[in-house]
Amino acid sequence: MVSAMETQEAALRLDQGHALAWHAQAMGDPRRGRAQVPGLVIAAVSLSLLLVLSACSAGSPGAGSPAAGSPAARTSGAAPSHPARAGVVGFTVAGSRPVLPSGSQDTHAQASGAGCDSATFGADEATGVKVAGGFALAGFSASAALLEHFLAGKGTEVDYRAGSVISKQALASDAFRAVDSEVQELIASQLKAGRTRVRLTAAQLPTVAFESMSSDLYWGFRGTQGLTVTGSGSRENGRFTGTLSYVIRDSYGFPAGDTLAGFGPPMRYLQTVCGAPQHAGGAHWFPDTITVTVPFSRPA
Repeated sequence: MVSAMETQEAALRLDQGHALAWHAQAMGDPRRGRAQVPGLVIAAVSLSLLLVLSACSAGSPGAGSPAAGSPAARTSGAAPSHPARAGVVGFTVAGSRPVLPSGSQDTHAQASGAGCDSATFGADEATGVKVAGGFALAGFSASAALLEHFLAGKGTEVDYRAGSVISKQALASDAFRAVDSEVQELIASQLKAGRTRVRLTAAQLPTVAFESMSSDLYWGFRGTQGLTVTGSGSRENGRFTGTLSYVIRDSYGFPAGDTLAGFGPPMRYLQTVCGAPQHAGGAHWFPDTITVTVPFSRPA
């Protein structure tokens, strides 16, 4: 019979459409207050977004299973026909870096008593709708959906599962691959030290920063704020192999001082001064995640 490990090993075998549609200078991370990045310019300008911005003056599968071939119960006392294989050692992985409070989570409480001007509210809301439409025309479906959810003001979490389009883009990105490589090395070092329950601290886990401005990941997520990793596997034939699941965590909102090619300030006005639920129709920040699953393989 095929063993659980052999089955697991057998299981371990976007195009970006058009570049983002505008010429923008990002003066800082638009929603998370990252370090300023002046002078970034995007080539291959998409007419749809350029028009928009010019108008805005946006359980582990194998864990705990019985050894392959071993019977569920025996009363005769005879030895199993397929005894458990010697030298196979299982392990688990867990670690979390939580999202901390930040300006992207500001609400009406940070409006300092300012009243929501109806004319400004209408103009800023129209700006948000146009920018979301521009994202959609540029093929950035996640960025469009996230901005629309922000404008709706519900504040409910949005999660992109493993295997979704944006998850596949994250998996293929240099930013995620660098983080995955770093985390796998940390895990391997603990396994080589003899630990079978690997635990990673918040300080050990990096965050993922999607910095390519011609990607859906940038306009929807950019510098993310938290990371969770779980996984399991085994040691056999001189290698540690298994599966890791990453949950990339973020807060979608607009901190003070962001620019985002011109539509950051109006979005913050909708989030704070006209923020929901205090103001009907106002915007609200919300948590969002991307789950990415990868194989784990390191020499023992």
